[in-house]
Amino acid sequence: MEQTDGFWPGAIAVAASPVAIAAGILKGSYDAASGSGPFDAGFHSAADPVIATARKFGTEHQDTITKGVIGGAATAVGARIVGESLKVILRR
Repeated sequence: MEQTDGFWPGAIAVAASPVAIAAGILKGSYDAASGSGPFDAGFHSAADPVIATARKFGTEHQDTITKGVIGGAATAVGARIVGESLKVILRR
């Protein structure tokens, strides 16, 4: 019969936990970097539909997105020019 309670089983479990955690992180990192293992399959099953939907949205709304980015940048630059001009005028 295996003893699973008491001081030594608990102490060994506590001592081994950091090693087990580090090994799990290393294995998961290797699987993620190499594109193998359950991480890759789980990642693709969760991420692929999101990425496909985002690409579809970007394709359908690319003109609106471009106009929004350019318009926002132009507004920011214009506001900066007006703000600096007012500072110069009000200092006089």
